[in-house]
Amino acid sequence: MENTSKLENLPRETLQQIARYLHDTHQPSLYSFRLVNKTCYTATFPAVFRELHLDVRDGEALQGDVDALVKVLSRTGSARYVRSLSIKGYLRLDTGEETGADMSYDRERAIYWYKLMGFDEVLGDEEPLLHGWHCNRGPVEVTAEEDRAWAPVVHFVRALPHLTTLVYDCRNQFPPSLLDVLHSHHPQCRLHHLTFRLRSLRWDTPDRHEMAIATSPCLHRAEVRHAWRDSHGEDDFNEEAMLELVAGLAPNLKHLRMVYVVPILYSRVRRAPRAPWRGLPGFVPGRAAGSLTSLALVGDAIFSPDLFQTWSKHTRFHSLRHLTIGGGFDCHRGLNDEAMSWIAENGSFPCLRTLRVRIERDDEIVERPDYAKKTIAFFWVFKPLEELSVTGSLEPEILDSILARHGCALRTLRLCPSENPFAQVRPHIPMILRQEHVEQIQAQCPLLQNLAVPVKRTKSDSLEADMYKSFGKLERLHSLDLTLDCSDWRVMRDSTLADDPSFDEDDCRLFAGETNAHLKKGHIREAFMNCAVDEALARSIGETIYRAKIGTPLRSLKLYTTGGCNFGHTTTHWDTNDFVEHLSRSWLIRRSVRDDDDNNILVVELGRQARETRDKMLTEIYARRSETFHDCSAVHVFRRVWPPKEGSKDWRDDWASLRLQTY
Repeated sequence: MENTSKLENLPRETLQQIARYLHDTHQPSLYSFRLVNKTCYTATFPAVFRELHLDVRDGEALQGDVDALVKVLSRTGSARYVRSLSIKGYLRLDTGEETGADMSYDRERAIYWYKLMGFDEVLGDEEPLLHGWHCNRGPVEVTAEEDRAWAPVVHFVRALPHLTTLVYDCRNQFPPSLLDVLHSHHPQCRLHHLTFRLRSLRWDTPDRHEMAIATSPCLHRAEVRHAWRDSHGEDDFNEEAMLELVAGLAPNLKHLRMVYVVPILYSRVRRAPRAPWRGLPGFVPGRAAGSLTSLALVGDAIFSPDLFQTWSKHTRFHSLRHLTIGGGFDCHRGLNDEAMSWIAENGSFPCLRTLRVRIERDDEIVERPDYAKKTIAFFWVFKPLEELSVTGSLEPEILDSILARHGCALRTLRLCPSENPFAQVRPHIPMILRQEHVEQIQAQCPLLQNLAVPVKRTKSDSLEADMYKSFGKLERLHSLDLTLDCSDWRVMRDSTLADDPSFDEDDCRLFAGETNAHLKKGHIREAFMNCAVDEALARSIGETIYRAKIGTPLRSLKLYTTGGCNFGHTTTHWDTNDFVEHLSRSWLIRRSVRDDDDNNILVVELGRQARETRDKMLTEIYARRSETFHDCSAVHVFRRVWPPKEGSKDWRDDWASLRLQTY
């Protein structure tokens, strides 16, 4: 009771700050805090109701969800605390017809596979899915019936007195009534339109409502999926339109993400000439340039000097604070040395604080002997950055230069070395980060708080364990994302690589009828051992890092296991897929927040629900083809590592990770 009364006597503003901190760092503690007394309960309202989320399904459900929100806000008097409303999903009408979707079976199937593999939970939205069906059709105009179906949201938005942000992530066209209420009741509200696309660009005159959305003074952020030509063979001019909107037609647009997708195209429309772009009404070329503060150009675009020259004419690069170039799930395109040289010679980025970039060697056709030199010059163009993410063709001397230039200011660093998996003329092997590189980061990045790097799995040996220990020396680090890399590109790309001395006669045999003499059963066996990451190993890795940690306690550790049976070529060994997908688990590891429990490590599997769904599907498949499965070459390799346990139903009951050699 004494502690309760002490809390009660604190100023309301202090209690609200405590609640906000708990909301941002550990929400279960926020729920405990609000149960202390009535004063603490009401102090949580600003944090709890600051951001609201609505999942849109159909009109009836939408009305019920909005009514529930209104009831809670009315009972607690908390409508005044709402600052942000996020609307996500797809509104279906009772007619059963799709009124605003442009999703085909191919696109739905691609998204289903992405989620089935658990990538959405492990990777988040930083690596968008690029492949599948892309269509620029779909209803342009919102019917009166559909607009009425949005009425619950419209009335709700009208009733919120201090709304500052509206996030729209629905596949439906943005409803006119919602745009009207923003303009009339919340003219200063910032609209974040995450499914922005103009569908009437091939008309003689673009649709009036689409232009009203595009030129709205509320439009603050937009994300646009676009292509050169869509899956119906129709030219997609959304990139050209966005350039003109950025240059002045969208007066308050500050954040733009352009996602260049790879549509399924019929062969007859691939080579057809493209129609000329007619331009948007009201745009005068060269009259003005915009001032974006955040620009992301991701996906399968050709990142040529011409592309950046075009963008530099439409927005002032010196206003940018955040820049992303390249990226996307399973996308390998990035900046080559020509594009980097153009940016180094012509770009000015005095305000830039965040850079995320994919770089590529691009030497399969043309040899590029100055690649490293030009890449180093590119990174020196920018003033010391606070956040830097580099994916692609890294080399030790490039990393040295990056740390020398930016290490003093970096708070966040992400490194993901990779090479072109399709290269044949000049096949390179991705750079491997070793313990000395972590020590170099520790020495040159004194302010570093967030780090994401790969760790090469080496069967849990002492070298791998020492790598984990080295992360503990980063004093200010509080968030660490480790990609547990189980690939071995040397197998197919290093002709001088000799068989591992530990290989026995069976290990030295070719795997499953391989015509390439390099891939042996022993390589598959080692891949299985490396990608097997169970909870015990994840906990051991976490404990090793936490024990070695000095300075600021580590708040979060994520382990993402990938690369199993990837040997530096594009051949897929279908009989190993089930094993790799089941063994390769990802984990989120946190220390208990209790101050009386320093040794408690909390370990949660990421993508567990997706993995269990795959397991169920696999069980059904095995029931239909058990004899074929047991003859599979991968089964024999697996059983050499993990023999059947007594009473086990199949191989999934028999495996365990190799113990981490910490001593």
